[in-house]
Amino acid sequence: MLHNVSVVRPGAVPFDVKLRWRAALISHPDWSSPFLAPEFAIAVGAVRKDARIIIARDHNGQIGILGIHKRAGGYARPLAAPMSDHQAFITEAGFTADISDILKAAGLGALPFTALNDPRQQVCSQPVTKVVSHLADLRAGPASYFARQGEIHGRHFKKMRQRARGAQRDHGVVELVLDSHTEEDFAFLVQHKRDQYRRTRKGDVLASRWITALLHGLWKDRGRVRVVLNMLYLGGKPAAAEIGLYCEGTYHSWIAAYDTQFSKYSPGLLLLAGVMKNARKLGINMIDLGVGHEHYKKYYANDEIALGTAKMLGEGFAARQHHFIDRFGSKILAGIPLRLYNSFEFMAACHPSWRGKMRGLAGRFGQFVT
Repeated sequence: MLHNVSVVRPGAVPFDVKLRWRAALISHPDWSSPFLAPEFAIAVGAVRKDARIIIARDHNGQIGILGIHKRAGGYARPLAAPMSDHQAFITEAGFTADISDILKAAGLGALPFTALNDPRQQVCSQPVTKVVSHLADLRAGPASYFARQGEIHGRHFKKMRQRARGAQRDHGVVELVLDSHTEEDFAFLVQHKRDQYRRTRKGDVLASRWITALLHGLWKDRGRVRVVLNMLYLGGKPAAAEIGLYCEGTYHSWIAAYDTQFSKYSPGLLLLAGVMKNARKLGINMIDLGVGHEHYKKYYANDEIALGTAKMLGEGFAARQHHFIDRFGSKILAGIPLRLYNSFEFMAACHPSWRGKMRGLAGRFGQFVT
């Protein structure tokens, strides 16, 4: 039963609540993601004025934590969407309040989750769609990990050794730069990732100012939750870059990019293997490779976390809008309304202001006319 609800800015969460928040994350192994940590929420709050933390208490005094972006009309998005690869309603063991009552008390009518991490089924028992986030468990050490993966996927790792030798033969020095602090390396990542978005005509999340500010801020801040930038150089030239979100042993492979002139060597995978081999130096026990791209992640994953999509709908305009889209969006005009809505929703999550939305739409238009 719900006792009370408070909605505060991330930086205003009381110290004792942050301690209980961290303890709740430790209580379940699926909640080890840095995206769920209070320090990540505070970093998001520094770049987004609409970031909020819902703190719910049940009649026994147990708490539940939910990070959101509170928008107009009773609508909300998960905190840091679309950049949050894990979203969760974090609860202490034995928490009894219903999330529907919590959202109603917080004035929310619609909250869609795109990467719901819900091991206790506090949000829903059956997500709309189910996916997995691929994990590389390195707790036994890199040598043991690669020996085991090599036994299972010997052909792949033999091919990668050949590509590493080819890179060295053609370019000389193959250099791995771990935890880079240079602005030139950060700029390389941003530039080549945006080039990739243009080539593939995917939505350019790095065109959003708050997203690049979040990444850069977490990279500069050497706190408990931070961005780690790793680089691969071939012949003295940057070939691949990756930023991972790190917190207390868990490294989430977040954004990766490479220079296409080196593509035949699979520089991104060479970099990933280099990070794995240096896991102990970086303090990494677990690498979360994220969802999708099973064609290469299957060679590196040895565990997984279940994620899913789900919607919490209550009352009001936002709820009615989602009910309509869910009921009719895929059934009329060959599903065009649903696709348009999903495209606009992605754009709106990246660009919360109307001025930003116009810049984003102009950028998307430019991708298709060039």
